Amino acid sequence: MEQQDERRIWQRRQLRQTLIGTGVVGAVIGVAPLLLAFVLGSGRVAMGGHARPLSLLAVDAVLFVVVAVVFCMVVFGLLPMAVQYAFIRGARWWTGRD
Repeated sequence: MEQQDERRIWQRRQLRQTLIGTGVVGAVIGVAPLLLAFVLGSGRVAMGGHARPLSLLAVDAVLFVVVAVVFCMVVFGLLPMAVQYAFIRGARWWTGRD
């Protein structure tokens, strides 16, 4: 029983570290294009002769970063961990060590 508790604690710690790491990567991936667009295209805010309000630009930027973070957390963090967990469970079931 104690070994299962240690395993669960280790799995939670690994999940937490994975989510933090992939979240940081997602934030960098999300912020880098925004900074690049801000630096290179700061004079071209108007699209088609109409300027967009800064509040809409800020909402778009925040949504872009949030989507990038969630995408990286799911694709690079949760999905590989789920595949690994399923493989380990299947291997234990197959060998009879479950």
